[in-house]
Amino acid sequence: MVSAKQWVLKNTPVPGQPFNFNFEDPEASFELKEVNLSADDLKEGGILVETHYISNDPAQKFWIASVDKNYSKGVEPGENIPARGLGKILASKNKDYQVGDYVVGKFCWTTAVIVDDPVEAIVHKVSKDDVGELWWHLSVLGSTALTAYFIFYKYAGLQEKEEYCGKTFVISGAAGAVGSVCTQLALNVFKAAKVIAIAGGPEKVKYVESFGANVVGVDYKSDTFKDDLKHAAGGINTVDYFIDNVGGEILDLGVTLLKVHGTVIACGSISGYNDPQKFVFKNYSAVITKRLTLRGLLVTDDLAEFPKAFAKLAQLIKAGDLDPSNSATLVDAIGEKFEYIPVIWSGLFQGINKGKLISVVKKED
Repeated sequence: MVSAKQWVLKNTPVPGQPFNFNFEDPEASFELKEVNLSADDLKEGGILVETHYISNDPAQKFWIASVDKNYSKGVEPGENIPARGLGKILASKNKDYQVGDYVVGKFCWTTAVIVDDPVEAIVHKVSKDDVGELWWHLSVLGSTALTAYFIFYKYAGLQEKEEYCGKTFVISGAAGAVGSVCTQLALNVFKAAKVIAIAGGPEKVKYVESFGANVVGVDYKSDTFKDDLKHAAGGINTVDYFIDNVGGEILDLGVTLLKVHGTVIACGSISGYNDPQKFVFKNYSAVITKRLTLRGLLVTDDLAEFPKAFAKLAQLIKAGDLDPSNSATLVDAIGEKFEYIPVIWSGLFQGINKGKLISVVKKED
């Protein structure tokens, strides 16, 4: 028997309104509950997982309060809050998973969780033996690193050949989980002539510029941001690839910098998560006049290619092209600090993280 703490949805969020993190308020968005879980509760094929690490992702806002059923069904009051996580199996009725296995999957804001269908939850086993730290499987070997991999190797159509090197990239949200890996891939693997890395505040700019001499950080919080961005790129019509994690005004500005036949890869829209009006794409005409390629992606579309991608990411880490120690921010949520899980997640929207934001629920044995 395991006593598990679980964060559930208390009140359905109002579209366009921020979540309510005052947990004493009857109108609070989330509520912490405790439940008892045991092997007796498992259905055939199910597993009981003890959570060690929780991934914090902007996309969770859409998982919780979905406005597009093509993406997520949303969460009903009383249901657990979904999150990707890493944990250890405590009990199993599935021949593919044994007690003691470490697994990554779509779990919840919980200290322990029953997963009825590991396939639906995209569960896979991970090992402590081939990584420096187990949490790497949520950062440089996790879903956000997979997103970065597919941006370059599939959707941008890049290859590790000389003719694909020496390009100019703009990367928005460059200090975030996906953006920080994209910056490293552009710089170290595809030998970018220049990476214009958009980040928020002087500290974040310093962080993205620490990846290499060819990275030019631009502070979107600066009063001179528009001019700074244009200057960093060397003017309009100078950029080959724009990897956008933000949307909104930055997307509008970014497309003006692209060359004719340039490429936009859209993998996030964090600027509009609290204000849907910021989702508006005002500069759409540039897609036509510049004959741009504009491509969105969800990493789950490429499940069949995950093993190949994981192998490549591991190779890049070993070669020093990806730096795990500089790609994540870990926050203590052990014991009583589990009460702060929703607040830690909300820190994404205040920019508290450098790289992947991970909540530490329990240290591995």
